[in-house]
Amino acid sequence: MGAVELPVEVTDTVMPGVVSIPHGWGHDLPDARPRVAAVHAGANSTRLADELALDPLSGNAVLNGLPVAVERVARSAL
Repeated sequence: MGAVELPVEVTDTVMPGVVSIPHGWGHDLPDARPRVAAVHAGANSTRLADELALDPLSGNAVLNGLPVAVERVARSAL
């Protein structure tokens, strides 16, 4: 399990206790090469998933409903 840093917007359109992360594809990682995607990368929320967590019926990786912790980081880090 990993971490992502992204801006936060508090809203009443999402249930309390829920974090909604629009999925980017991690094109902002150092070894990523796609020019256009790197400019519009977004956060790779898959980095938050437990690689060993599988859906018992399908055997697919669990990529939704992940428990997360939210911490403030210095503004300059964003």
